Amino acid sequence: MKMRYALIATAALMICTLCISGSDASEVNSDGAEYVYETHGSGHPNYYCVITSASKVPDLLYLPSVLEGYDVRTYASHAFDGCGMETAIIPKNLKTIEDDAFTGCTSLKDVYFMGDRPEIGDSFLDGVTFHSLQDATGWTGTETIESVTADGIEYAFLPDGAVVTGGVPTEGIIMIPSKIEGRDVVRIGDYAFAGAMQDDGEVDRRNDIGQAILPEGLLSIGQRAFYYNDVADVNIPESVRDVQDEAFRACECLEEVKFSKNLRYIGFETYRDCHAIIELNIPGTVEFMGDGAFYICENLRTLKVDTDIGPRTFGYCVSLEEATLGGSVSEIGSFSFYNCENLRSVRIPDKVETIGGEAFRGCSGLRSVDLNDVREIGRMAFRGCESLRSLAIPASVETIGGYAFADCIRLTEIDAHGKAPEGNDTVFLNVDAKIHCKESYEDSWNGSGFGLEVIGDLDGDEDELPIKVIAAIAILAALSVLSCVIVMKIRRSKRS
Repeated sequence: MKMRYALIATAALMICTLCISGSDASEVNSDGAEYVYETHGSGHPNYYCVITSASKVPDLLYLPSVLEGYDVRTYASHAFDGCGMETAIIPKNLKTIEDDAFTGCTSLKDVYFMGDRPEIGDSFLDGVTFHSLQDATGWTGTETIESVTADGIEYAFLPDGAVVTGGVPTEGIIMIPSKIEGRDVVRIGDYAFAGAMQDDGEVDRRNDIGQAILPEGLLSIGQRAFYYNDVADVNIPESVRDVQDEAFRACECLEEVKFSKNLRYIGFETYRDCHAIIELNIPGTVEFMGDGAFYICENLRTLKVDTDIGPRTFGYCVSLEEATLGGSVSEIGSFSFYNCENLRSVRIPDKVETIGGEAFRGCSGLRSVDLNDVREIGRMAFRGCESLRSLAIPASVETIGGYAFADCIRLTEIDAHGKAPEGNDTVFLNVDAKIHCKESYEDSWNGSGFGLEVIGDLDGDEDELPIKVIAAIAILAALSVLSCVIVMKIRRSKRS
């Protein structure tokens, strides 16, 4: 099993590199703040990034510890120009704040540092007050952040409430109260219960926590809060609004995940490598799911999802057999179901217009695809779907990307219900299938360059109305007849 995980991880790293690497990138965090950053490094622990600009920040800003898997180590000069924040909370892993990084923040009054002193240039305007934790090193002349330890759990008191910063369990159980010393507990802080990354990039898993009982009133679970932790049972209270980047990444013992009706945000790779999860139900109330949110959840078998599906979200969920995509889904991103080799069928919801590149590539067990009203099928979207024997291409399809159905070696019958979309001779590479279309569309498909035999034998008039329009007309006609009947009865009643 470990060998299989290693092989999957190697291939996943290749995809991940394609998706997130590069000199410049951007991310929107759960509080709406937008960051532009430069990425550096080529593997843990050498991945890091530099924030070069920020916008749409709230008055009280928790700055990120990571952005799409990259440790945030530096704030560049003028990165926060024009930001209207009054309070900034700096994560413990920050190394450098360049000159003038915050001098453009004219409203900034207080900065809370959650770790040792980073290298600070001439970075802030005069009058800004620094706050630091009592045990942090390198600080002199700062205000001390009030903190307390209760039942082995450590808390820091910040302007918006108490934040859990770490601690040890009692008999394997972490129990967080809703209040500590009269302050609401609002957040599980970044890295609070995470395993420790070593210099060689390996992570020492944390194995002393079996259960985490989180309180009602908790609003946020921070970045990498339970990263590489063997916790098996974590409740998500109804009050939680966001579960941030990599919060539960590689929690290999976590068996059940339930989402509350108030949850709005699931971050980048939040549950990646959670191999014990078997079933998921992601409601439409979730407004955002980050890239790779459930990547390589190898034992996930049943999925119901009713929100947009971003890149790599369920990639390498190799045991996934049943995926129900709800009516609120309007996006299926690239690599979203990559190599889900046991997925048997999929119905694309009404609102989806584009299927991302390689979205279902390598779904070798896929036998049935309902494309619904899709307009664009991305490059290699269904490549290698070896069990697909027949396919219906709706009239709505305008573009099919290169290699979209390449290597679908058992595909023999294609029903085309409209004119040939844009495409090329790679779309059906290594496929020996017949395209069945209406006689009036035969020339269109013959001239498409797809390279398959075309037979104009599909029934129906090219000008026939879509079934939804026909149904609507039928309903209106029935209502009209009913209205006439009622009017006639009224008239007869008056005459009598």
